[in-house]
Amino acid sequence: MWMPSEGSADPMQKESFDIVILGGGIAGIAAAVSAGRTGLNVALIEQYGFLGGSATAGMVSPFMKHALEGRPLVRGVFEDLEYEMRQMGGMIDNGFSAQAFRTSAFELLRRAGVHLIFGARLASVMKTDNRITAAEITTGTGNRLLEAKVFIDTTGDAQLLYLGRLSWLKGDEKTGHLQAMTLFFRMAKIDLRRVCDFARQHKEDFFDWMTFDFDFSKIISIAGFFSQVKKAIIEKRLPEEIQYIFFTTLPATGEGSFNTTNILGIDGSTSRGMTAAEITGRRQVHAVVEFLCEDIPGFEDAFLLETATQIGVRETRRAVGDYQVTGNDILEGHKFDDAIARGVYGIDIHGQKGEKSRMEDPAAGKYYEIPRRALIVRDAENVLIAGRCISATREGHSALRIMPTSAATGEACGVWAALAVQKNVSLRAVPVEELQMVLRHNLL
Repeated sequence: MWMPSEGSADPMQKESFDIVILGGGIAGIAAAVSAGRTGLNVALIEQYGFLGGSATAGMVSPFMKHALEGRPLVRGVFEDLEYEMRQMGGMIDNGFSAQAFRTSAFELLRRAGVHLIFGARLASVMKTDNRITAAEITTGTGNRLLEAKVFIDTTGDAQLLYLGRLSWLKGDEKTGHLQAMTLFFRMAKIDLRRVCDFARQHKEDFFDWMTFDFDFSKIISIAGFFSQVKKAIIEKRLPEEIQYIFFTTLPATGEGSFNTTNILGIDGSTSRGMTAAEITGRRQVHAVVEFLCEDIPGFEDAFLLETATQIGVRETRRAVGDYQVTGNDILEGHKFDDAIARGVYGIDIHGQKGEKSRMEDPAAGKYYEIPRRALIVRDAENVLIAGRCISATREGHSALRIMPTSAATGEACGVWAALAVQKNVSLRAVPVEELQMVLRHNLL
């Protein structure tokens, strides 16, 4: 067996970029595309060998609400991604396939000239005063040191902030509770018409928001089976954490994507927690599949097709920025002088043990704005955040964490970072009016 001789190890590779973005989910993709299109030297770091984060590894589809009275509030890079997926037949209505997302995101990044680094994790952070100077990443062939003028944390878990000893919060401000996690899965050979007939005949067992005038040429969402689930729990065939069955299906495929498992009492920001969540989630998946095939008409011939690569994590660390978006900002539709994006999705908290779930929408006809101040870390000069680790209270975060809004905040970070580099000024010295001019498609 070959062994390296003493002193033969390669020194750590050092590379310099204008902007380094950590995390290749939808926020990181939008940040990298918008920054890369300016011609700057931009690197995007991703732990997997593919892009998408929750959209692909987590199998989270469809996109959640981001339009008001039929008018999209999130455009720009987000719509570019949608267009690419529709062109290849990978998106119908607001639902998409993971393969279409991966391919489309890669194409946008390729055309933007972004330098991609796959199979890499953040190992440590170098900092001088309140500036991050470099990020050390670990790969299968050793570590690499990435220097940059601006860093953008789109890891979801605020890994850059955590390792850089910058300000962050986690969980409910009073109890410390984190939202429940979910392992998505897909089933095939579902007789959807039989399932829909059953739902029509038992409307009392389904959520009030459901409509029962099913259009089989579009995405169908079914959520409930309350009495059937309750019976299975009493008979010890389902864990008591499973509260209902919720799935969406694409037309004419016989396949459904299930947002049903309910993983409680675990912190998704730790290796120990993620290990426990994976074990719990996969046990729940198999229990749910057996229940559906045995108890629900239309599932007699159905089978488990695949489970997600990773657990869907709704909440871990979030940044402390110059401003924290609050639940009141969401529900009252607050507007800001330094707005850089808009949203309409409401407070959505999947409760932990002993905590009620919440779903509260903004007042009818209202949207809210997201201020630039929520995208910059309070105690850093050159660090931006977007996506799930945005600066917000727990209530505010629960509304902003969805993918369309994450794309909008990611795009804003990419544009903001690029303007700062081009002008050779600090992030806070970039006139907000110039940033808003570039992002006007997400503000008008």
